[in-house]
Amino acid sequence: MFNNEDNFCVIQQDYASIEDGSEPDPNEWQAKDLALFELDVAAGVCWHSGTQTTQPAPINLNKEQYLNFVLREVSSWFVQMDKKFIPSSNKDCRLGQQEIEKLLPQMLAEHFPDNERIAKNADKLTFAAMYGAGPDPRMTFGVYSGKAYPAPGNPSPRLFRDGMWNLNTWQRPAYRSLQPTQPFAQQDCPFERMLEFAIPEAPQRNMLLDWIAWNLQREGDKPNWAIMLYSETKGTGKSTIAKILTSLFGLHNTAATNGIRALTQRFAADVLDRKLVVAEEVHISSHSAEGNALKDLITNSVVSVERKYQPIVSIPQTSCFVFMTNHKPLWLEGGERRYYIINMDHDGHAQGCLNDAFSKIAGKVNELAQNAQFLRDLYERLITRQLPPTFDAKNMRFNVNATPIMRELQATSGNEGEQVLKALLDEYCVSLVPNEDFPELIAHLKLRNANSLRNMLAILGWEARRVRFGGRQHRVWCHRTLLIENRRISHAGLANTIDPSAETAGFTWFDVDYYVNQTWKTLRTERLLRGYRTEDEGSAAMCERTHDNTEGQYGPFQSSTSHLRLQARSQDELQQAKLLVLRV
Repeated sequence: MFNNEDNFCVIQQDYASIEDGSEPDPNEWQAKDLALFELDVAAGVCWHSGTQTTQPAPINLNKEQYLNFVLREVSSWFVQMDKKFIPSSNKDCRLGQQEIEKLLPQMLAEHFPDNERIAKNADKLTFAAMYGAGPDPRMTFGVYSGKAYPAPGNPSPRLFRDGMWNLNTWQRPAYRSLQPTQPFAQQDCPFERMLEFAIPEAPQRNMLLDWIAWNLQREGDKPNWAIMLYSETKGTGKSTIAKILTSLFGLHNTAATNGIRALTQRFAADVLDRKLVVAEEVHISSHSAEGNALKDLITNSVVSVERKYQPIVSIPQTSCFVFMTNHKPLWLEGGERRYYIINMDHDGHAQGCLNDAFSKIAGKVNELAQNAQFLRDLYERLITRQLPPTFDAKNMRFNVNATPIMRELQATSGNEGEQVLKALLDEYCVSLVPNEDFPELIAHLKLRNANSLRNMLAILGWEARRVRFGGRQHRVWCHRTLLIENRRISHAGLANTIDPSAETAGFTWFDVDYYVNQTWKTLRTERLLRGYRTEDEGSAAMCERTHDNTEGQYGPFQSSTSHLRLQARSQDELQQAKLLVLRV
C-alpha cells in the first residue's frame, strides 16, 4: 500500500521508531474491517484494482460507509450462475430471483438483529447485492465459475480466480478451536492402543500413522498413494479407523462411498471436492476403466469433473484416499505402488478368541470419536509427529516398505489384463490381430487406449508387422515366433485342432486368409461383436461358416510351398510321417 501524499511504501517503513503501546486498539468497525480484509487476502480478491483504496478504516462510519460495509459482507453470502443464486456454503443449492428477494431481508435481520438502519435499507441492500455492477467484485454477488473444491486451511468460502469466484468446500472442523490438553504427549492415547492391537507390526502401524500425520500437517497437498485396509474377517477395526479419520478431517470434508463407482462415474464432483475419501467394499481391477481412472485420481493434482447441467471444469485435486475390503486384493498388479495394503486380520475379530478385549478398546475409541477434546489432543499429537526421513508421501518405495501381503501379491498375482488377453487369444489359436480391429478388443478388455493394448501384447511377446491377406496389405500385431512365408502361416495349435497328430507329423501350415478367418475373425464374431448368437442357440437363420476346409483346401500343409495336405494322408501315412519326424 502506498501513501499518495508522502509517496513512500508503508511496507518498507522502519517500524523500530514506533513505541510499544503508542497505537490505539482498533474499534469495533475497524476490527470488523480488518477481519473482512483478512478474508479478502485469503480469497485472493484484495489484489483486484477495484478493491484498492487510499483511505484508512474510519473510526466512526457515516450512513454511506456503514451500508457499504454491510453490503460487502452480504455480497459474500452468494454467487450467481445462469440466473441462479448459489449459497457460498452450499454449492448444491440453486435459488431463483424471487427466492433471493424473500430470503435476503430475513438473513439481514438474523445477522444484524435490532438494527433499524439495516431494516429500513434491506431492499436497497438486496437490490445492490443482486444487480450491482461496480468495479469492486466484493460489492455484489460474484459470477460463479462452476468450480468447487477444498482449499484446506483457507477460511474464505469463496476464492477469486480469473475474474470469477470458485467455491471452497473445505470447512475448519469445530474441535480445532479448542486448546490441547497439557501435557497431551504424555497422556494415554486409546486410538494408538487400538492400532497396536489391530496392527501389531510396528512398521505397518507407523506407516499408517505417518501417512495420517502427513495429510494433516499438509492438508493443502496430497499423497500419491492410498491406504488399503484388508481383513477377511469382520470386526477388526477398519471402520473404527475410518471413523476417527472422518472426525479428524471433519465430517463435512469427508466423502464416504461404497465401492469406487462413485469416484469414477461421470458425475463424481460431489466426491472429489472432499479432502478425505473413504471407500468400503472395494474391488479394483487393474486394467479396467475404473481401475485406471482411480490410479489417475490418486496421483494427479488436477482432475476434470462434471456436475449435472454444468460444463466440465478442471479443479485442483487434494484428496487422500482410504480403501477397505474384506477380500484379498488379488486383482491388483504385483508391485503396485499406489496402494499400501495392511492386513488387519487378528484374533480380536467378531468371532475371535480375543474379541472381548478388542471390542472393549474399539468401543472406547468409537465413543471418543465424538469427543471434541479427545480429537483436539489426537490432532495435536499427529501434527507434531516427527516424520522419519524414510517416509515419502509422493513415493511409497515398494521395495523398502512393502508389507507381507503386498509381497505375496507381487509373487502370485500376475497382470489380470494380460492373463485375460492371453487366455482369450490361446482359446482361439490367435497369433495375429489386425490393427483396424484394435478398438473392439480394447473395449472388450476395458483398456484406456490402443497404447495399453500394444504394451500388453509386447509383454506377451508380440510385435508389429505388415501382412498381406484379403487382397491387400494390413498392419498387424503377431507373436514374434509366428512363421509367415509364401502367404502361409505355421501354427501348430490350430493344426492340432484338426488332427492331434498334425504337429508331430509336420503338417502345420495354412493359407493366411484361412488362418485369419478361422482364428481372429471367429474370436471377433463370437466374443467381441455385440448381438452375436452362438450356434447352440438354434437360430434357423444361422448360415455356414466361410472357408469350409473339410477337404484341406486351405491346410494344414506340410510346408509353406508344398501342396501335400494333412487331409490327403491316411492314418498309416501320418504315423509313418510322425515316426520320420521323430527320428530327425
